[in-house]
Amino acid sequence: MLQWWLVKIGKTARGLRFRLTMSYVVVFAILLVGIGLYFRVSLERLIEARTRELIEEEWRAVRGFLRIERGQANWTFDPRELDDASHVERLRKLILITDREGAVLEVSNGYRAFGVETPSEIQQILANRMPQWKVKKDGKGTTLLLRYGVIRSVNQPYLLVVGRTLTDNETLPAMFVSNYFSVLPLLVGLTLFLGWFMAGRGLEPVNRVAATAQEVSSSTLHVRIPGRETDDELDRLIDAFNKMMDRLSQGFEQVRRFGTDVSHELRTPLTSIRGQLEVALFTANTKEQYRDAIVNALQDVDRLSSIVRALLLLSQSEAGHLVLKFLRLNLSETVTDIVEQFQIPAEDAGVTLDAELPAEIWVDADRVQIERLVANLLSNAVKYTPRGGKIRVTLRTLVNELGDHVEMCFSDTGQGIPEESLPHIFERFYKVPGGDPDKGLGLGLSFVSWIVRAHHGKIEVDSKLGVGTTFRVLLPASPEPGAEMPSLAGMGIEDTRG
Repeated sequence: MLQWWLVKIGKTARGLRFRLTMSYVVVFAILLVGIGLYFRVSLERLIEARTRELIEEEWRAVRGFLRIERGQANWTFDPRELDDASHVERLRKLILITDREGAVLEVSNGYRAFGVETPSEIQQILANRMPQWKVKKDGKGTTLLLRYGVIRSVNQPYLLVVGRTLTDNETLPAMFVSNYFSVLPLLVGLTLFLGWFMAGRGLEPVNRVAATAQEVSSSTLHVRIPGRETDDELDRLIDAFNKMMDRLSQGFEQVRRFGTDVSHELRTPLTSIRGQLEVALFTANTKEQYRDAIVNALQDVDRLSSIVRALLLLSQSEAGHLVLKFLRLNLSETVTDIVEQFQIPAEDAGVTLDAELPAEIWVDADRVQIERLVANLLSNAVKYTPRGGKIRVTLRTLVNELGDHVEMCFSDTGQGIPEESLPHIFERFYKVPGGDPDKGLGLGLSFVSWIVRAHHGKIEVDSKLGVGTTFRVLLPASPEPGAEMPSLAGMGIEDTRG
């Protein structure tokens, strides 16, 4: 049991809540001690200043009642006035009067206990002529504050000393310190309790993040922590955690989709290869039969390789592992090259392919990916356009409130796409129901969509069954070489140009 408590205490002491609480307590205790010492010094100075004011008042009062005549100190007041008599009696309790030679004219017993100044000291004080202050102590440790000053009578200087004990200066600060520091442990304990409570409240979002992180698995990636809407550090931590969960969810979804897509698309060719080889193994009798089986199997292997390459390329692109190299590119020249490459396949398919392209249209783009985009769209147009059909490629610059854009249009007079299929044509492996299953893998348009997004562009499709299809691609335009390049931020597009 003792060991369990020791482990529990050690674990608590290592926790952030404990360290925060102790930081609060230490800082607050140091602050309270500093405040106590500051008020003690302030109280001592206040009492001393007040004592000096009282001594000054008594010194002036003594001058009002005192008359020195023929070397004698006489007090002038009406004995019948009891207030004056008692006032003079108080003034004479701690007083010293001497002439310029140091001879004592009057000294109170209270003053005598602290020791009377020597004649030489008295002469030095009189020679200075300025009021002086001095602190004395007797053998019992009592402290006395004295005010030295010069008075004149018949043009003769006399020394007048008035004082007060500083008992309050020592007693009151000592009482204050005693009372204050006796309450200090209670204040520190209260700080400890409040600090522990506030640290727990402050760390609650962190604990929720930790608890949520422990629950994360492939089946709980939808979990999110609600923000507190305070826009503080903890809210930013929660926001960062939720964004991390979004990225994890997206990554897991990509992995899941990749696995599903691979298993779905590879099953048919693998089954075909296995069936052909088994048939050849058990039924083939001649070289030609074996050869035909191997040729068919190799064709399916090529199909498998194409699927794997396309899937890997698409997964790399969506995961951000495919680095694009943005360069100033004459899009007209690039599209012209790809169109010329597709002239022969178009002629073989009995399709007319023409293009309306200006001499120069400039964009910032990755040449390889733009070529793949154009090739995929032209390949689809050739595949799904019947003999006698037409394919037309146009390229032009558009100017609107968002800036200059380049518009590429790929129009065909093919079989068209059903309206219900249009929202899904850019999904992986999606094929229009009822279409030819041997025409493509269903990955080309997925890759086209990613290329357009990577170039901060937009792709639209318009299609009618039996009439044809038009793909419209919008990309941010760039000025001609040598011209000042505009900022893409004004178009709502991230600028990735180096």
